[in-house]
Amino acid sequence: MAKRLEDLAPQGLLERVQRAAALVDGVSRVRVLCHYDPDGTTSAAILARALMRRGKRVHATMSHALDAATVDRVKAEPNELLLVSDMGSAQLDLLEALPFPAVVLDHHKPLRDSERVVHVNPHLFGVDGAREMCGATTSWVFALALDDANWDLAGVAAAGAIGDKQDVGGFVGVNAALFAEAVDRKVLAPERRLALRDRLLAQALALSISPFFRGIGGRPEAAEAFLRSVGVDPAATLRSLDPAQRRRLASVLAVRLVEQGAAPEALDVLVEDRYWIEPDQMYAQDLEAYVNSCDRLEQMGLGMAVCLGDREALAKAESLLDRYTNRVLEHLRALETEGMFAKKHVQFFYCEEASLAGSVAGAGMQFYFDQSKPVFGLSVMDRQTKVSARGTRTQISQGVDLAAACREAAESLEGDGGGHNIAAGATIPKGKEEKFLGLVDDFVGRQRAASPR
Repeated sequence: MAKRLEDLAPQGLLERVQRAAALVDGVSRVRVLCHYDPDGTTSAAILARALMRRGKRVHATMSHALDAATVDRVKAEPNELLLVSDMGSAQLDLLEALPFPAVVLDHHKPLRDSERVVHVNPHLFGVDGAREMCGATTSWVFALALDDANWDLAGVAAAGAIGDKQDVGGFVGVNAALFAEAVDRKVLAPERRLALRDRLLAQALALSISPFFRGIGGRPEAAEAFLRSVGVDPAATLRSLDPAQRRRLASVLAVRLVEQGAAPEALDVLVEDRYWIEPDQMYAQDLEAYVNSCDRLEQMGLGMAVCLGDREALAKAESLLDRYTNRVLEHLRALETEGMFAKKHVQFFYCEEASLAGSVAGAGMQFYFDQSKPVFGLSVMDRQTKVSARGTRTQISQGVDLAAACREAAESLEGDGGGHNIAAGATIPKGKEEKFLGLVDDFVGRQRAASPR
């Protein structure tokens, strides 16, 4: 028997979502503003689909940041309602000044609540937005409050949660409840398998970013030699292996990750629960990969079109995925040989491509960087420097909070920062990089010192 939404999420959260949904029927035009990453892009697609089904005109945009200039542009448009997803909880002051209603569907830890903005954030209701709900699942709950027919958007929401790494070790909390219900409703079909692309095994290993295998990633010949050395045919595919061969391959790859110093949670990435999306006829993991490559290569509209079911956009996204994968692998390979810059409590590197820095930092931190220190990837641009910070669950358990570190350090330099405790970012004035790194190094050190041993 199908469960009600009230059985799957906290009552307080649903009451806030229902307040937001009640604003929709009184307007004809809705502005949607989301973050530019996979979680934000899938959020935009979920909101656009749900609103168009409701007969609304929709203008959706993915943005790198929600700042005063962005809000001023939105304010000057003929909007009747603004929906912001995967950001907004840190910009309530700006949104409260709008002349029309605004709804925030965010999952980043908020600094406060709001009386003027309908503020939907799982943290306000005892749900961890870093693990139990992402921007896409928060937006999906809003869509379900609009119409129960929006259960068919489960796959897009799952892709967003995967993009936010909330699937590592299995979904938990509200995510787990929602996706289990989608499985019961035959929208999603789970399948447990090695996290490798459906290519010849040598190619799949060489192209793998998550997991990334040191000495193999980006090196097809090395991947082929490794497979032969462990008795696996490099020209085989994962599907062609019998169960015993698949178990053996999983074991030797797990040993490889341990030997290269991967984080404990990296082993959770190696074998994953893949979700087949019945309405869209693809895996949620593949949808996330397409959207991520589009976003990172500044083709956010193309990623959203893929989420909306545009098959022509999908063909274009496939070629972008190959480009994105090769570029990230180039950076990871370079850092294998060049190493990192290190301070007492943090490590860092420079990446000339700001849109790729987070991907490089995340893969490196999880699979082969020094596990004792969070990593900061810096991209120096014309007038400002973008920062992407990544940590591990072990570091978080030791008191590290990268969102707080980035926010405090950036704001002291007239920049801005925030995010999650395990994955955060900042924008600072160009030329302030060394000062920023000194501040976050000190801040992380104080966080760890203050944490109970």
